[in-house]
Amino acid sequence: MRRVIGLVLLALGVFGVVLGLSLRYYAYDRLALVPLNQSSESISTGENMTVFYPSDLHQDRDVDVTATRLVQGDPKAAEAKPDGNVMVWDVGVVIEDTDGVVISSSLDHLCLDRQTNQAVQPCANEGISEDDGKIDPKDSVTHKGLAYKFPFDTQKQDYTWFDNLTKKEFPMRYDSTETMAGLEVYRFVQNVPLTKLDDRQVPGRIVGQPNAPSVTVGRYYENIRTVWIEPYSGIVVKGQEELKQTLRGSDGRELLTVFGGTIAFTEETIREAAVDADDARTQLRLVRDIGPVVLITVGALLIVLGLLLALLGGGGGAATAGEPTSRHREPQPA
Repeated sequence: MRRVIGLVLLALGVFGVVLGLSLRYYAYDRLALVPLNQSSESISTGENMTVFYPSDLHQDRDVDVTATRLVQGDPKAAEAKPDGNVMVWDVGVVIEDTDGVVISSSLDHLCLDRQTNQAVQPCANEGISEDDGKIDPKDSVTHKGLAYKFPFDTQKQDYTWFDNLTKKEFPMRYDSTETMAGLEVYRFVQNVPLTKLDDRQVPGRIVGQPNAPSVTVGRYYENIRTVWIEPYSGIVVKGQEELKQTLRGSDGRELLTVFGGTIAFTEETIREAAVDADDARTQLRLVRDIGPVVLITVGALLIVLGLLLALLGGGGGAATAGEPTSRHREPQPA
């Protein structure tokens, strides 16, 4: 009987170990994938921003703005195969003031790895539009590095993050570990250096040359981007940008600030992102860490116990326990 019980425990133990390993090395890889139909919205606000309004050629240094970002996955795109690791995103951003005047808008179409969030090529119609809300051949861009999200299982290391205005990737450096909305998050900081975006023709009077009807100036941009990442899910719990766009002369001297100030996630957006990140973190930890450890530990104990019972019960009779045996002899005739 002990042998049978031992074999049952042995089988259960092996099953537990195999299941634990499967959770860690098979199920986790399938859980740690962004859905192809990903859909999300984040709201950021900035106070006392500097804004130049081209409609009436005036600059205001005390403007409150709202930036709305919409992310929509396209599961029908050719690159987005149901059993594949590539997703296709359309990301729209609109910045407007409290009067509803649109200050800027953009549309980003790109392909990303569903686990690492690294940009993937080839990607049909990849590009960034800053004017009419559709991607034309002139808007073609090759994305590199991370975009919009960090990888699952984010590490305390430096990454590269794509900047949409310069259309280049720059280092995103790990800075510290903090607690935000009850979650442990990693803080990363990216410095986008002063970069020339393009040349523009502007009225001379807005750049201190009232006698010149038109002046060629350079449009420049710089930014300090900070993100707070929940490491299990890679979700951005909070994002902040200290950015500045300026017009500069051929000598590099600043002539006019077109847009400048600090924009950051609203408290509501932070709370919503934290809830999503906490849910994802719980599931990922269960599959990658807690579940495998429990199953493998219990399975190993059952294997040991099962082997002991099977070995001790191998004889199956009293002789195995060391008890003496006797033979009964029939009486013989005299």
